[in-house]
Amino acid sequence: MNWKVCILLSLWALPHFLKAQNSEASKYKAGFKTVSLVDESRVYKPFASVTDRLHYRPLDLDIWYPADETQDNPMLFQDLFQLFEQRTKIYQEETDYSGITEELAQFFVAELGVGTNGETLLQIPTNSFLGAKPVRKVFPLIVYMAGFNGMGFENYTIFEELAKNGFVVVSISSIGRYPGDMTNELEDTMEQVLDAEFAIDYLEKQMDLEINTSNIGVLGCSWGGMSAAMMVNRNPKIKAMVSLDGSETHYFGEGDNDTNLYANDATAEDNDQFIRTIHSRGLLDPESQVIKYLYMESGDKLSEFSPTEEFHYFKQLSSEKYYLRFRNSEHAHFTCIPAILNASPEAVINYGQIQRATVLFFKDVLLEYAGFKEYWAILELKENTTNRTYRLSLEEKNVNHSGGITLNGMIMDMKTKEPLPYVNIGILNGDLGTVTNDTGFFELDLAEGYNKDTLRISMIGYKSIELLVSELIANPLSLQVLLEEEISELGEVVVTAKAFKRKTLGNKTTAKFLSAGFSHNQLGAEMGIKINVRKAPNFVDSFNFSVSQNRLSTKTIFRLNFYKVEKGRPANNILRDNIFVTIDPKQTGLVRVDLRPYDIVLKEDVIVTLEWVDSEGENIKGEAIFFSLGLLTTGTLHKQSSQGKFKRLNNLGVGFNIDVRY
Repeated sequence: MNWKVCILLSLWALPHFLKAQNSEASKYKAGFKTVSLVDESRVYKPFASVTDRLHYRPLDLDIWYPADETQDNPMLFQDLFQLFEQRTKIYQEETDYSGITEELAQFFVAELGVGTNGETLLQIPTNSFLGAKPVRKVFPLIVYMAGFNGMGFENYTIFEELAKNGFVVVSISSIGRYPGDMTNELEDTMEQVLDAEFAIDYLEKQMDLEINTSNIGVLGCSWGGMSAAMMVNRNPKIKAMVSLDGSETHYFGEGDNDTNLYANDATAEDNDQFIRTIHSRGLLDPESQVIKYLYMESGDKLSEFSPTEEFHYFKQLSSEKYYLRFRNSEHAHFTCIPAILNASPEAVINYGQIQRATVLFFKDVLLEYAGFKEYWAILELKENTTNRTYRLSLEEKNVNHSGGITLNGMIMDMKTKEPLPYVNIGILNGDLGTVTNDTGFFELDLAEGYNKDTLRISMIGYKSIELLVSELIANPLSLQVLLEEEISELGEVVVTAKAFKRKTLGNKTTAKFLSAGFSHNQLGAEMGIKINVRKAPNFVDSFNFSVSQNRLSTKTIFRLNFYKVEKGRPANNILRDNIFVTIDPKQTGLVRVDLRPYDIVLKEDVIVTLEWVDSEGENIKGEAIFFSLGLLTTGTLHKQSSQGKFKRLNNLGVGFNIDVRY
């Protein structure tokens, strides 16, 4: 599995509202058990000997089932969540993930804005009873296909309700090829499909539970919706499918907005191509399916980009089908964590409706229980829902990148005519930018779509200048820009004879798994935090941070910036000189930068950032560097290009801090 938080951000009992949302009396308790298997028809770890425990494909099933009355205490959420950490030791041998349970719990609580104590989540009681005595009766089977790198804990409350209403639910974790990282590639996605088929075969033969494996429903969440749809195309015993914001429907063209780096070092554009491969192989084939289908979609999916095209599974399906979009929902609302934490009224209401619709739909199709259509008719009339799919305006595609130019030139000091290294150049308030190299040279691709924008050139200690892109495109010559030095008067600081006190200000986290960083080609990108300065003056001795992961193959140069704070955002840079921080290839751990030679004195709050300005060589696509993240109420400020706007990651702050004397 990819156990890193950057691809766990999508993983989002309900004791106070479950009864209200499901008025039908539940017949049973929800029993829970795990089963560990090995599929000897598949090699898991390439080139491993047959005696290696990872030679064949390991498989862990999480099973919820109808159980008799029990006097035992129900499980806590941490009992389910800890399975995630335990299985990191089963599926790979390269990294020690001890402690990830606590870090992730703290992350979920902080990111959802419900405090800073991860125990708030871990100590939530479930309605699952470990090892409860199963009811001796034949029940239909629901196969759950977990979301990207996910597991059953992400939607366990739905499984409990299904078990209490007469279903056996088996959760298939999202685990790709060795070392387990799930990706959008066909080969990894197919591993989850084959895991599900192996699980069904096992459940047909086992004797502990009585299951009707000719009457199957499949439930998919997020990327699990894609593997669920692939499974439907391979198994005629599947009669019904429910998709929770599933990826079997996909909107292409998010590449310019999604700067994430995925488990296989893929970009969003790469992922689009991987999905096209699945489609081109005919592995979904919605036109031929006869299943009954329920698709519930999030309301914010297209809020940040305009698709170039779509593959809409629901629209292509000709069998009985139902669609609903939850207007005020986020993708995370299709998992139970925001709801069980009461993160927001919308999260609780949306998930309650999603859960009840799912249970009633499967009861309607697999148990011939009336009630779904009546509930669905009510749900369609709710203010927070609509049965209209997204209407794409494909004419409003991304900006036209034809007809542009590649702008290049030299930035020099006006007085000395010496080249200026690491000058910021970019579209003002945009996500396109770069920096000059160590000889003052730069190159920037400017498309015609930017001809109404402004190019800004700036550097510490110099006056900024702004140029119209339309004029630069009209006169595509090599550019020479002279920057005028900016003379600033230094404020007087009175130093008394009293002994100094010392303190560390900022975020001191050294977290191993919570991290944020830069991908291989983000020159000019920047991130940092606001540091509160409570006593003045503060004499800054050092800047400190922790590199949690470093896949870069070349030496990397960052610029340290100290910004004045205006309305919570970076304003003027208060430094008089460039301060560069060099990170060696693969270097990780704590880094300390001595700032005593720079005489930095702080009298008020400051925003401290690191800006990527150079690499001594070329980094390979897929390489990246990450810094530790931890709880910090002011969050992390970051921007993607040298002249872009800073955005905020709430609650989680990058681990930057300064040592001061006062």
